[in-house]
Amino acid sequence: MVASSLRSFIKDVRGAKTLADERSIITKQSAKIRTKLRDDHLSNEKKRVNIQKLLYLYILGEKTHFGQVESINLIASDNFVDKRLGYLATILLLDESQDLLTLLTNMLNNDLQHPNKYIVALALNTLGCLSSTELARDLYPDVENILQTSNDPYLLRKALQCNAKLIFKDRSLLEIFPLSIISSKLLENPIVCTHGVLLGVCKVLQAIFISLDNTLQKENGKGDTEDESTEQDLQQDITIIRTISDLIPQLSTRLSSLNSKNLEPAYDVQGIQDPFLQCELIVTLKWFFKIGNHLNLDEITQYNNNFNDLLTQLATNTSAAKNPGNAILYEVTKSIFELKLTQPLRVLGINILANFLTPSKNSNTGNNVKYVGLNTLIKVVPEEPASVQRYRKFISQCLYDYDISIKFRALGLTFAIMNEQNLTELTTELVKFLGEISKSHYSYVTSYIDMDDSKDLIVYTVDNLLKKFEIYSNGDEKAKLDTLLTILKISGTFIDLEKTNEFLIALNNMDDMKYKIATFSKELTQILDPKIKANTLIGNASLDLVMIWCIGEYTDLIKLDSSTDKKIVNDNSIVKYLSDLNDKYRLSHDTRMVHYILTAALKLSSKITNGQCVENLRQIIVSHSKDANLMLQTKSVQYELLFNQPDAVKKLFLQAMPKFEKKLINATSVQRHNTTISKAQNQNNDLLLDLLTDTVEKTSPSEVLKPVETKQRDIIADLLASTGNKSQHTGETSTSIPIEVVTLPSDAVSIHDGVELQVYEKTIDISPGLAHLELYIQPKNSKISDIQPLCAVPKTQKLTLSQLRPSNNLDVGKFVKQTLKITGSGKLKLRIKLSFQKDENPASESEQFDYKLDKTI
Repeated sequence: MVASSLRSFIKDVRGAKTLADERSIITKQSAKIRTKLRDDHLSNEKKRVNIQKLLYLYILGEKTHFGQVESINLIASDNFVDKRLGYLATILLLDESQDLLTLLTNMLNNDLQHPNKYIVALALNTLGCLSSTELARDLYPDVENILQTSNDPYLLRKALQCNAKLIFKDRSLLEIFPLSIISSKLLENPIVCTHGVLLGVCKVLQAIFISLDNTLQKENGKGDTEDESTEQDLQQDITIIRTISDLIPQLSTRLSSLNSKNLEPAYDVQGIQDPFLQCELIVTLKWFFKIGNHLNLDEITQYNNNFNDLLTQLATNTSAAKNPGNAILYEVTKSIFELKLTQPLRVLGINILANFLTPSKNSNTGNNVKYVGLNTLIKVVPEEPASVQRYRKFISQCLYDYDISIKFRALGLTFAIMNEQNLTELTTELVKFLGEISKSHYSYVTSYIDMDDSKDLIVYTVDNLLKKFEIYSNGDEKAKLDTLLTILKISGTFIDLEKTNEFLIALNNMDDMKYKIATFSKELTQILDPKIKANTLIGNASLDLVMIWCIGEYTDLIKLDSSTDKKIVNDNSIVKYLSDLNDKYRLSHDTRMVHYILTAALKLSSKITNGQCVENLRQIIVSHSKDANLMLQTKSVQYELLFNQPDAVKKLFLQAMPKFEKKLINATSVQRHNTTISKAQNQNNDLLLDLLTDTVEKTSPSEVLKPVETKQRDIIADLLASTGNKSQHTGETSTSIPIEVVTLPSDAVSIHDGVELQVYEKTIDISPGLAHLELYIQPKNSKISDIQPLCAVPKTQKLTLSQLRPSNNLDVGKFVKQTLKITGSGKLKLRIKLSFQKDENPASESEQFDYKLDKTI
């Protein structure tokens, strides 16, 4: 039975036991609504019920296009209830690109002149939400008329908010906007100038500044080729800024008085007087000084010291015990760093952010405040590294928070502040952190934390620690070796074998051979001692791999070391250990460990003299000569041939591994701290999809046999040369490949002009069900690195992206190309987010925009 009222409809949908039942209820109700809305004799009361159901369908994500015209028709009613619902439905069901908006022009024009202020307010809300450029130009005179004639603070507030939206849509409206009305009528009249009107004034001023900022960006992007229109727009906007610069003292005074202790009960929010207005005033003043300092306008720069004092007052007088106070302090901090103010103020901003890491225990928003503090500190580390260093203790405490996102942000900030001086201290803390989260049942586990999250944290921590060890390679090698082994013992079960190769490279390249041999001798003794049931290595494949590699490389040195217990570590025990590992991993699905075991057995055969042990090693190799895995079978046959060669020949091939030459990481370039955990979260079917990152082939040093130059090539050398080892390229010089140069096609169209990036689009082909597009991305003012484009399309379409060409690093003036293939149906719409790093700055920046093509597939 189809529901007859909205309440019963919602009850039926929520009570559906299966997805099929829910779909059946929605389909029947949607068909009923469609039929009812076609009835010309349907009363307005029943129309309202059906429109309400339609809005519920919209919330559920169902198609509601068939009710758009009826929503507009409902606005034409003289009944306020009908108008209110009609305007709400219109705002939700329509967007700015639809032609149906032309039907609204007359209705909005009439309602903007209506004697009922609440109907006028509805029209202003709708115009602000849905105004296209044409609609903004047609109806702007009505909005301006309200500003000039009305003295009702309620209407003035709505009109100012709407005016700000219209200026966003069409900057040419600034030419006719009466700027004098802000000071003469609004700010100087205490009856009219309520908190709501002040909010509206702030929004209008911000719209003016953003319009000017866009003009400045266009001017900087065009350089010598800027056209006359852009220059005229700039001069006009500068004139406007000079005109409104007189508002700075008034706005500063009002902000200072709001921050005083004399509270008005009507605007008190948890002991803070109107935090919404305070935040908007701070943002507005920030825009004043950002534009004024950039253009060096004396009318604005003369107030710089006053603004610095005001920010200090706000930071001192605002209580951080409640969330409203934190919101104000956060805006103060953003203003300090965006305006690049003096060093004492930057230190003050760091102190505010550090206080965010220890919010009040009585606050229910503690985790939100922590996240904001950590996320902002990561961005400001390059500007004030020493100030952030002082709060290492608070940052380390965040590592043990319940929230997984806070853990990741704390890790990112920890690696951002890590340097050669605090490497040992922070590494000790991170090893302790790894020990806690590696436990299967650690003390702070909750229903919101599982071992999958722990694995992501472990992999992220180990990955970045290895990078830091590469950057700061001149430290204490003994401590480094102990740390690496501790990490392997703690978290080896979570680390992929490919990542373990990084450990092997680090271990192999250490110069302190004496301590390295003594350490591995101790570890091998613990493993082989039958009295010690500390075979905690069972299941730890990463540590097994390291020990297999060390047996192949250092057995002869370990046996000669004075600290080695010869009763435990001898030829028989070592060979038995290898044989046991071979039996353990030969039946596993992942055969990579067997490759290492075979290589270790071959190398070990040249380091021992016990005949029975040598035969046992040969049996390990021969056991895989008929393996189902072709690679193992080939390697087994080749190794058997080499195994049977005289010792003099074998030792030439099985010499110790040389040092691995790796591309060093510059200490000034720090890795990205934004975590990329691939867990999709659906958000209205318009979520930006994570793209696949470039796959990097890791080196497998334990499988490499050192190449030996000989004058004669025998059959053994030929067989080894044909082995498909992926890691034989270590230390080899690669031939330089010419870099592809991407040029901008003449028919490409500019679709985004941002602060740092300019984006162009070229349409290759659009046919029914298929579209091919190309995006060209160009940095404007700075060198850009690690560009990560994220794109999304409507749910009726599917998007396929190619890799960036030629690379994701760009110099100023160069282009990078991205190819898009879209299949499906509907209008072509793109939401694009570009994440990148600027001038090797560790802070990740991003620009996001929407692009709609006037075509369908």
